[in-house]
Amino acid sequence: MKIIHKIFETIIYFPKKTLLILALITTFWATFIPSLKLDFSVEDLFSEYDLSAREYQSFKSNFGREDNIITLIYKPKDFLSQDLYKKLDDIIYQLEEFNEVNTVVSLFNLSDIDSNAWIGDFMSPNWNNTRLNNALRYIQKDPTIGNRILSENLDYGAIIISLNDLANNHSDRTQLIKKVKNILKDSEIQWVLSGVTVLRTEFVLLMLRDNFIFVPFVLVILLCVLGFLFRNWVQVFLPILTVIITAIWLLGFMGLFNLEINIISYIVPNLIFIIGVADAIHIQARFKENLTKLNKSSEEIMLKTLKEMSKVIFITSLTTSIGFLALTTTSIKIIREFGMEVSIGIMMAWLVSILTVPSGLLAMKGFNDKSYKPFDKFLSILSDKIIANPWWFVFIPSIISAIFISKIVEISTDASLLDDLRPNNQLYQDLKFTEKYFGGVLPFEVLFQIKSDSSNNSNINYIDYLPYLKKAQSLLESELKNSRFLSINNLIESSKRLQANKGNNEDEMIKLIIKDNQNSKSKLINIKQNTLRISGLIENKTSNQMEKIYFKLDSLAKSFPSNLTTQYTGTTVVALKTNTYLVKSLSSSLGIALFFICLVLTIMFRKRSILFISLITNLIPIFTMMGILAWFNIPIRVPTAMTFSVALGIAVDDSLHFLLRYRKELSRGLPTIEALRNTIINTGSALMITTTVLVSGFLVLTLSAFLPTFQFGLLSALMIALALICDLTLLPALCIVLSKTIKD
Repeated sequence: MKIIHKIFETIIYFPKKTLLILALITTFWATFIPSLKLDFSVEDLFSEYDLSAREYQSFKSNFGREDNIITLIYKPKDFLSQDLYKKLDDIIYQLEEFNEVNTVVSLFNLSDIDSNAWIGDFMSPNWNNTRLNNALRYIQKDPTIGNRILSENLDYGAIIISLNDLANNHSDRTQLIKKVKNILKDSEIQWVLSGVTVLRTEFVLLMLRDNFIFVPFVLVILLCVLGFLFRNWVQVFLPILTVIITAIWLLGFMGLFNLEINIISYIVPNLIFIIGVADAIHIQARFKENLTKLNKSSEEIMLKTLKEMSKVIFITSLTTSIGFLALTTTSIKIIREFGMEVSIGIMMAWLVSILTVPSGLLAMKGFNDKSYKPFDKFLSILSDKIIANPWWFVFIPSIISAIFISKIVEISTDASLLDDLRPNNQLYQDLKFTEKYFGGVLPFEVLFQIKSDSSNNSNINYIDYLPYLKKAQSLLESELKNSRFLSINNLIESSKRLQANKGNNEDEMIKLIIKDNQNSKSKLINIKQNTLRISGLIENKTSNQMEKIYFKLDSLAKSFPSNLTTQYTGTTVVALKTNTYLVKSLSSSLGIALFFICLVLTIMFRKRSILFISLITNLIPIFTMMGILAWFNIPIRVPTAMTFSVALGIAVDDSLHFLLRYRKELSRGLPTIEALRNTIINTGSALMITTTVLVSGFLVLTLSAFLPTFQFGLLSALMIALALICDLTLLPALCIVLSKTIKD
């Protein structure tokens, strides 16, 4: 304690030196920020322990990536225009020259090998529209690529680009798409870019755009709210300086320990800006209160303030940190890192507040008597109402909450991949447009593995298993009508069309197709693994809808030979299963957060009655929000599931501030009613200020076009607001009702 007291005295009596040391430490951490790396790989969200994720990795090693596809859709004014095919031919030639491109599938691919699909010599003056139209209709009916490159009524055409591993990271994909767009913009043809590669790239760009929007918006909100409440530029500046310094420390820490900015952690700086400001506000609030009550020097008053608040804000920072630390119990590495990063940032914010606010206020003489007045009258009236009718303030919130909580059993975890986009988003609309005319864009793979008794795979007659493959594909096509599937059977059908009237032996033809395909860049068979493949691009479906399809496939597979096993994989399958797994995992993290918060509260108060009051006050907002989600049929997804643990940690802070102040007032010998009134007016004011800042900051996240961020921001804001209402009504009412047990 003597050491802490000495540190406090150093901060207070040498404020300028403290600020200088703080500047040096901040400069040290800033040097590591350039080392930060960006990694926006979707696979990072896959659980390292999940079976479906391991199966997907095995699939990629055997067949290659299935999600490196870009679909370019064009709408020509005239499909029979000679000029159109000149332009398309030139575009395709340029696309094929890119190092990142494996193959380009277009009208010209089929016409190169099938004379019936020949689209004419567009350089010839004898352009034959009738022949061209027939060729287009012929191509459209091709079993392999027809419905992928030409819409049913020949309104739209498509070019399918398959990418290699050179386009696996975000930077390379972004550059490639820019190059593609540059080629297309000069073509005078209407284009729509679609596919999983575009989806992933645009997702990341939306995230990066969010950061450019959020940081200035959050700063503006903080300036406005703090300016209105404090009316003093120093007291406005210091909380903002606190979160800026904290953000620099945390980003430097991440750079030093090679922690990457990814699809989860990109929001970390904004969270620190929002959450970290509360500690500074509480210190300023208590200092202001003491300044008006005590006739001492500003240094003595600040020393008293630090002694009172350092422990309180340490405990509240700890409970908030616990909410985020609970996320480290998941098996998803980037979520574990996210939880750890924010929890470290919160404790950094506590330390920075202790160093910055006292030294800054004293060095810059930043105190006056114009703060905290807006809420005093309201809180005075509220305290009178609660004291007069405590049971009403117990029953009414409880009944309202019970109505919503009763709906929790109906809560859904159903989700789809496009749930991350708003319907009015251009990317969402482009994907839906592609779905409508060319089928879905989401990869879905079905594998059929043949178990052989012999070590020699050449003994397997794959032709015997093709009918089963056909049955499964027919089932998929009937269940997923707006989707496209490709298998060896499609190649065989196409070849039969090409070989018509040539009298070739069918079995020999099939064997030749199988032999050729196993060595192709997009192989549909893997001889080494005894595996046949149905590769699909499917329409957007929810996890529950996909589960029904898995069930039907499993039921069909029961009629297959015992040595033929089925497996579903692909980005879509893993992503949907991961979402379900994560929701369950994050739900358990809420329980873990609750346990450790209870432990902290037990150590702090050592009374079951206070523990009960605190838990009831903070659990009601959480479970009420769950009930609201169920009531409005909003499914629990990863961002919403994360919110509950986080919001619990933040919400407990207000209860702790209230109860610690209430206990202090009681220890002074004040009667229950007077102690409660003082607590509501003095602490309640600071709580309203911090909650206003927190809610305003989280609401900024609702500006995001990325729905997970939108939902995280909105739900956090609502739960924190509900928590404040409970802390200012239900909590003091319970303190009155249970006053005897609290005092005992």
